[in-house]
Amino acid sequence: MSSSAPAAPSLTRGLRVQRDLLLMPLLILGYGMQFWDKAVLGSAALFQIIPDLGLQGKRFSTASSIFYLGYLAGAPPMAFLAGRMRLNVFLGASIAAWGAVLMLTPAVHNWQGMYAQRFFLGFIEASVSPGFVAVTRKWYTREEQTVRLGVWYSATGLFSIVSGLTNFGLGQTNTSLRPWMILFLVPGAFTIVLGLLFLVLLPPSPSEAPVLRLRGYNVFTDERRNALVHAVRTNLTGEGKASLSAHEVRKALLDPKMWLFFLIATAIYVCNGAVTVFGPQIVKLVWGATSARALALQAPGGAMTAVAIYICIVIARRVRNTRILLLVLSCLPVIAGAAMIWRGNWQTRTPYVGYLLLPIFGAPFVMLLAVASANVVGPTQQAIATAVIFVGYCCGNFASGYILIPAEAPAHYPTTWKIVIGVMCATIGLALLLLAVLVRENKVYAAEQQAAGPVKGAAHDDAASATEGYETREKNDADTDSQLSAAAWEEKHRLSFRNQY
Repeated sequence: MSSSAPAAPSLTRGLRVQRDLLLMPLLILGYGMQFWDKAVLGSAALFQIIPDLGLQGKRFSTASSIFYLGYLAGAPPMAFLAGRMRLNVFLGASIAAWGAVLMLTPAVHNWQGMYAQRFFLGFIEASVSPGFVAVTRKWYTREEQTVRLGVWYSATGLFSIVSGLTNFGLGQTNTSLRPWMILFLVPGAFTIVLGLLFLVLLPPSPSEAPVLRLRGYNVFTDERRNALVHAVRTNLTGEGKASLSAHEVRKALLDPKMWLFFLIATAIYVCNGAVTVFGPQIVKLVWGATSARALALQAPGGAMTAVAIYICIVIARRVRNTRILLLVLSCLPVIAGAAMIWRGNWQTRTPYVGYLLLPIFGAPFVMLLAVASANVVGPTQQAIATAVIFVGYCCGNFASGYILIPAEAPAHYPTTWKIVIGVMCATIGLALLLLAVLVRENKVYAAEQQAAGPVKGAAHDDAASATEGYETREKNDADTDSQLSAAAWEEKHRLSFRNQY
């Protein structure tokens, strides 16, 4: 590398702080509201929505699962649109629309209407996760993405506390409306406001201006904007627009990583039924709590989710190539928790402590998102990978609605806990297989690069290239690279790309 080569623009501390203060609060609020909105049905079950809408028996499970059928139908097109549309418009409109659908829930008078409402809610909410992943890829380097994915995803834990305590209070209100109706109206109204904030405050990309410009908040100087654009472009994971074609689909189908992403996401989210869907009912039935107190007893589980995610992302940021190791290790507390509930003495607090460990399943999912975000090249393959993961997420969640067998209530649902243990063990096995695939690909890349010779100006990914934890790169032909198209850039630097695991 020539010593006279111009250095790539660096990400200063001030730039990183401005970027985080712009994006992280919006993404945390958005993902937290998504969790609250889709989980509110479980809380409403404690406040007479089941008899009011005729959701007895398997109808309640079906109402819960139909949300994920809608999500499943929406995930592929939404992931593709997130790679094509201006993200502020895409996310702002989607978030406001899902808030409106949620607020219409009190207008439902029977189980058929509830099925329809849940399907459309799931279809619209399928836009959020792919959209947030797209934002993270557009604004952050590969090394930064794990932390930011974890930060906004941890909102599921934080908002399980907020929503549980808020629903506790809303359930005590005395109005002309049924208490469960209030549980849908309040978060729905907040969600609509949040959608408008995304529309006007979020810049579509680092190189574009927002609708409402607030200097020092969402408006960047030319120097800072250029630094952001360059940093993300050297990722090979954030530049360009998705363009679906038969070639891209075939390429994804032949990539074993895509299949493993799907299977791991499915296995992880089978656990969700024991926590989100049936959690309040389980706590009420097993521990004899009142409806409102059952919601409060779930709040510490949200804290466990957030803490586990924070621990994982800090380690992943500080210790190179530990994402899959952390994915595996974070499955172990979930297994331990299910075993404590299944085999524990119900005259003690052991099962409750075990129950609080179950929400940690959010941590391995964050590590999965981080692995996929860092190791898929090109905007179209990124969109496909995101769709694949969230299709698996939907499949797991759909199945999770049926892992609780009501007849097993006197025995404390032993089948449920056996299933949780089984899918977590499967997750561990699949993660180790994914690690083997990534290591093998790196060996192939290295062999191809050696055969082709040095690539002039190629981006590289050595530990030595990091400065204060953030990567800064130098290129011999920086001026030429700045004029390349996204496809040309990808082709030029493909051989120097290395998987991070």
